[in-house]
Amino acid sequence: MTSSHFTFTLILAGALAAQAPPASSRVRPSAIAGDWYPGERAVAIGELEQMFADSAPAPALDRRPVALVVPHAGWRWSGVVAAAAFRNLKRGDFSRVVVLGPSHHVPFDGFSVTDADAYATPLGDVPVCQLAVEALRDGKLVRTVPGAEEQEHSVEIELPFLQRALGPFCVVPIVVGETTTESRKAMAERLARLHDGKTLFVFSSDFTHYGPRYRYAPFGPSAVVARGRIRAQNERAVDLILKKDAEGFLKHLEETRDSICGREGIGVLLELLPRISPKAEGVLLARYASIDIPQVEDDNSVTYAAIAFVEGRPSGGKTMETPPAHETCSASAPPFEAAFGRKLLALARATVETQLGGSAAMDAALAALPRDRKDLDQLRGVFVTLNRTDPVEVAREGKLRGCVGQIFPVLPLRNAVIVAAVNAALHDGRFEPVRAEELPRLEVEITLLSPPKTVASWRDIKLGTHGIVIDKAGRRAVFLPQVPGEQGWTLEETLSHLSRKAGLPSDAWKEGAAFSVFTGQVFREGQEAEPSRR
Repeated sequence: MTSSHFTFTLILAGALAAQAPPASSRVRPSAIAGDWYPGERAVAIGELEQMFADSAPAPALDRRPVALVVPHAGWRWSGVVAAAAFRNLKRGDFSRVVVLGPSHHVPFDGFSVTDADAYATPLGDVPVCQLAVEALRDGKLVRTVPGAEEQEHSVEIELPFLQRALGPFCVVPIVVGETTTESRKAMAERLARLHDGKTLFVFSSDFTHYGPRYRYAPFGPSAVVARGRIRAQNERAVDLILKKDAEGFLKHLEETRDSICGREGIGVLLELLPRISPKAEGVLLARYASIDIPQVEDDNSVTYAAIAFVEGRPSGGKTMETPPAHETCSASAPPFEAAFGRKLLALARATVETQLGGSAAMDAALAALPRDRKDLDQLRGVFVTLNRTDPVEVAREGKLRGCVGQIFPVLPLRNAVIVAAVNAALHDGRFEPVRAEELPRLEVEITLLSPPKTVASWRDIKLGTHGIVIDKAGRRAVFLPQVPGEQGWTLEETLSHLSRKAGLPSDAWKEGAAFSVFTGQVFREGQEAEPSRR
């Protein structure tokens, strides 16, 4: 061992501890939360759990991975593919994670490391492994490039997956610029010194970007028409990666000019593997393109793939090649039992507690949901209502504290409850956001909706049975089935109030308005009997 290698190893010895950043630390704020992935802690947790569940058809590894290749598009597009890799991690598997992602905004040569002490995500701050970063930084090959990480998404978007899967860890975030064969080999040599059995290497990359938007269309202007040839090209690239063929992968890029955005980092991976795990075998966990996602028709397409390298033989399983598709609940679906409703109520309350107080209440509530219920993954409209219970507050301010939801079934039931709960607490425009100290004095109510259907006339509405949606002149409003009974309104009074709620005159319902109706099943905290079904 050379003296420089010995010094480097000593410097890294203390880098495994994922210590919290000091009070005077600089935290790199999130650049994409609320856009590329949810900005609210509770909603992000719920979406992560949904993506892990959706990725279940992908192979499960029987050994810890040494390295992963994962996509970095918005969760809406590539999240399930990334989840197919990250779901194979367990809490405590790794205490340090090195993430290499390509630079999409700032051109430079070599590699850029952060000068921040932590990366912020909605799930909390991830401390930077400072000793490892400083040991990598030499001012030439590895340096801090001004602006390289400020708006970069390729590293950040992987962190919530890692937080959810691993628990505490520290991160070595590396933004990759233009490289050469020599610089990739030199970086691989440095990274290899970090390989200690508790360090995971993550290479963030999307695959072929095809179409006029990306100025890459060798098989014709439409990605839909060229789908087969795009897929064949991606299969070739992935196969070379699985074979750990660095020269072959480089030749593929030169011949095809394949628009793989993380190609520089993947080149480092292929130089790194022989140095840290020569016998590691690759397994393709998931792969599909954005045009494969239901209801997406576009001349442009991006392909996403998740690859794991494991020491020893990977377990069996079939690559996940099809994006998840969620069924919409049936209008004639049988009602849920009260016990299941109580679990949904517990999830709604835990969601608000987690969002407002940063607690881990959602973990227990999510774990309590039965894993074998397919209806948790069905698209369903859900409303969450928060009601005051303190008599003085009710007399002074009224019972309602927040009520928000989705009329139309666009989210799986699990996520629909979580999103509605957060929105009811924080984003009901009629009220100030709920404060954490209010929660003990609030009652949670959930209404599960059937898919809305149009009716020919307001006369077809059954008061007390139907929830009502009014549409007129570009304006829309909704009442849940229980609202008229709680207020003591007739049908005509209900429609007048509904018209005003939509910002229309009180008699707007009489002519030219379109109506949709739905039924609802109501669960309420403290409710002992079977829930009401309207």
